[in-house]
Amino acid sequence: MNNNNQKACIILIGCGPHAKRIYLPALQKLGDRLDLALVIDLKEKESDVRAAVASKWNLKPEMWFIDKFIETMPEELDRKLSFFVAERKVTGAIVATEPLVHRTYAEWALSNELSILIDKPISARADSTTKLSNADGILDDYILLLARYQILQRKKETIFTVNSQRRFHPGFQFVKEQLREIAERTNCPVTFIQSYHCDGQWRFPSEIVTQEYHPYCFGYGKASHSGYHIFDTLYQLYAATGIEKKAADSMEIVSSFVQPNGFIKQLADADYYSLFGERYNAVKKWTDEELQEIYHGYGEIDLSALVTLKKHEEAIANFSINLVHNGFACRTWLQPGEDLYKGNGRVKHENHNIQQGPFQNIQIHSYQATDKHDNIDGLEDHLGGKNHFDIYVFRNPLLSDSQDCLRTYRLHEIVFGDVMPNKSTLVMERVKHKVVEEFVDYLIGKKDKSEIRSQIEDHLIPVQLMSSVYRSHILRCQNLPCVVKSHFGHSESYVS
Repeated sequence: MNNNNQKACIILIGCGPHAKRIYLPALQKLGDRLDLALVIDLKEKESDVRAAVASKWNLKPEMWFIDKFIETMPEELDRKLSFFVAERKVTGAIVATEPLVHRTYAEWALSNELSILIDKPISARADSTTKLSNADGILDDYILLLARYQILQRKKETIFTVNSQRRFHPGFQFVKEQLREIAERTNCPVTFIQSYHCDGQWRFPSEIVTQEYHPYCFGYGKASHSGYHIFDTLYQLYAATGIEKKAADSMEIVSSFVQPNGFIKQLADADYYSLFGERYNAVKKWTDEELQEIYHGYGEIDLSALVTLKKHEEAIANFSINLVHNGFACRTWLQPGEDLYKGNGRVKHENHNIQQGPFQNIQIHSYQATDKHDNIDGLEDHLGGKNHFDIYVFRNPLLSDSQDCLRTYRLHEIVFGDVMPNKSTLVMERVKHKVVEEFVDYLIGKKDKSEIRSQIEDHLIPVQLMSSVYRSHILRCQNLPCVVKSHFGHSESYVS
């Protein structure tokens, strides 16, 4: 950790739609605490990145535009980048690239003794839906990075933060407090969780081939996109009670995927012509028959999974996970929008149903009804609003402290301070800004390492879940037993 009154010198690796919407405004806001020394992206993105960095946000870093690489960083880039961070005394790196190179950049940052803020997922593997070695490689990547990080800590203190923003969201923090309270009063752990997340995207058949943002064409999909957030949230909700003596020691996972070849059986060519008429020809590049061949091995659009938590070989809790891209959306147009992160008809629906034995049921409900998230319409925490987030808390009369077993909470009742949005801001985006602020505050000495909320050491279980749903899917496709058995955490089983 650095001394107070010192600016952090950081670099931003990757400046795609998410970085433009989250990292650039957050870094600009924190300009008095940091020096953004360098932004790196691909050569084909140069004009867009320069416009966003310099023109829109008035930031003045060096900008490098490089050729795409797979897995191994070119020696010349490694040498040049390492020299730059040493010369400029860089202390932190934000990794916001395509997830297939997350591990590569994280390894490089660790070798240069930098603190890291990395987008979810910690890593992704091409062909995770077809190759067991790549499904397992997701966990292998985590184990490798954790081991190298732990080795670095023996020499120098740094942090390795994963941008899993629900850990910072006041609504989820409130729910964890309710779970912890009942655990302290009853000694009852969480016994069931059902989680559902749909970021409704109507991606047309040809776009599934051509779009490389949140792609399917590289052999991974929803589980490696927003799905990682839900794996992490499940873990956080389960662990919130803090009853370690009753915690699971193993788990079994079985999954079911819907992939693009199933998607075009739901909505075929004829259905698009019925909706759009001959105008559909302008965006159609392949027939359904051609797409069936092209789509082979593509990533998952939707997935469901059942996770059985066990202790001493006895089932003690079930998690039900449903992750959906192909759900309610607001797209009505043929040509995709320029911003594939927000807009383009994308809306979010999310709910979590948590049971704590006979004592407490908590439900989180968050449903948007529009993709116009930048309209200046106030907080909008009502049903269908951009910040809708309701919490229902049902308590056994023994514990409710009143005659009413139900209490409901709206977002404005639990969100205060600088996370409360103004004008058109999404609460989740304000929360993401807090993630960046926490990272920078560590670098300049305003926060201790113990205060950092999403460190890599605490991400083993969500990575195990992500890896296991791919393994289960592959085994199912091979007509083999597809229940995947795993430790529940226990990093010492992997890393010494």
